[in-house]
This record gives sequence, C-alpha cells and structure tokens, in this order.
Amino acid sequence: MQEIKKHHKRLSKLRHCWCFFVMMFLMVAEGRHTLAQAISISPSRMFFTGEKGQELTQQVTLTNTGTTALSFKASLMDWGRDSIGEKKYYPAGSQALSNAKWLEVTPSVVEIPPGSKQQVTVTMHVPADLPANAVTHSMLFLTQINEQANAKTSATHAAIGVIVKLEFGIHVYYTAPLISKKDLDFLAFYNAGVKAAGNIQVHRVAVKVKNRGEVMTDGFISFEVTNKNTGDEFKIPAKAISMLPNDEQVIYVDLPITLTGHYLLVALLDAGDETNLKVAKKEVDFTN
Repeated sequence: MQEIKKHHKRLSKLRHCWCFFVMMFLMVAEGRHTLAQAISISPSRMFFTGEKGQELTQQVTLTNTGTTALSFKASLMDWGRDSIGEKKYYPAGSQALSNAKWLEVTPSVVEIPPGSKQQVTVTMHVPADLPANAVTHSMLFLTQINEQANAKTSATHAAIGVIVKLEFGIHVYYTAPLISKKDLDFLAFYNAGVKAAGNIQVHRVAVKVKNRGEVMTDGFISFEVTNKNTGDEFKIPAKAISMLPNDEQVIYVDLPITLTGHYLLVALLDAGDETNLKVAKKEVDFTN
C-alpha cells in the first residue's frame, strides 16, 4: 500500500461527533403522539491514564431540561467489535481486555429533578500488577428506571400517550502512560460483487483495515471513483471508524449499479495529524 507523508494534502477535516446511542421503547395506546426527551449526558467517552495502583476519578454530568424527574441506574459491561465494526456486549469482567472490575460508580442510582444537573463519579482503581503497555476498555450504561410518559385524555378516549425509556452507553478506556503510537493501515482492497441493498442492487467494494498501533484510534475512510475511459469521477463521503489495538475491520461501500466499465478506486485512510495518510488503489471492471 502506498503511503503519503504528512506534508501531502490531507482529507478535508470532519469534526468528530461521538454521540452515544439511545435505545427507545415506544408504546402508543392510541393515535400518534411524540414525546421530546430533555436529557443529555456528558462525556460520551472517558479516557483514563495513570500509574499502576493509582486511583483515578472522573465525573459524568446528567442534565435534565424537562419538566419531570428522571432516574437512572448505572451498570457495566464488556464490549468488542466484530469483523465489520458492530459492537458486541459481554458480562462485565469476562473479556481479556476489560477494565470493568476496576471501576466504581457512585451513586449507582441517580435522580435528576426537572431543570437541574446531577453528577455520577467514576473511579478507576488501576491494578498494581498491570503490564506497562496495557490498553483496556469497558462500557458504562446509564439506564432509565422510571417511565417518562406524556398522556392526554378526552371525553371519548381514556388516554393517548407514549412511554419512553432511555439507555446511554459511555465508553471507558484506560491507556498505560508513555504509550501513544497510532497506526491504522490497509490490509486488503477488493470487489465484493453485486449485492442487494434493501430493494436495489449495488456494486459493493470493501477495504480491510488493521490498527497496528498501541492505542485506540479514531479515523476516517473516504473513496474516490474514476472512470478510466471517460475521466469522470466522484467521491464517497468519509466514514468514521474507531479501532482498538490489533483489531481488524472490514468497511463496505456501495456504488451505483449503473456504473459500467473500467474504474480506478482510491481509498484514503486518515487517522489524524500525527499519522501518515494511507492510500490504497484498486482497478475494477464493473458489469451489470
């Protein structure tokens, strides 16, 4: 794979928007009605660095701008990504690179009155026998334990309402001091063939990426597509990726089935200013 040094032109920068996910269960008694949830939680990711045996502390802030009190319960789980980057969850402390057993969350149950903020303290007790190059992770969940409901009554209907429960996941990372190397690299670039994407067919291509570095690394992958015969070209918007050390991930890109002929595909992998921009190229003949 060809590598372009830092002084070459980089991808247009995209701001990281790391939004934690919200799982919503909606139960509608009758009619269509929506309820705006007025809760925010910050940060969405926590990064700890400290020496062996050290006690490290950070806070999570929950803000309720609504008109009713909300209650959340804290819990911890392990997680990892599969071959295409989807998260998989496991019991706390069951995975080799887990730090869930190091964590103490207080209070474990928190109530946020309307129009106020509350903080949850996350304390990490770093083991005394930790390897010098340790990188670990877990997920802190804050799960709503009271139901947020909004209901209207009328002369002909008992109630029309929506009940919503929320769950927020916060990544918790530990990185040992003095390790910082970032290195995302391409392993493969291939044509996956014609595939169904919903109700349409597409040309699907894929790149395989590995984190060869020492730390969790965020990056972006973008694609440039050029018709070798006509010179026509277009770009695919950048996709954000986040990878733990030694992880491998396949990123799929769907191209219009109307593309026919000989094409040059260029994939650009950007992991930040302190790394080199990586470039992979693939020539493909598309037929419908």
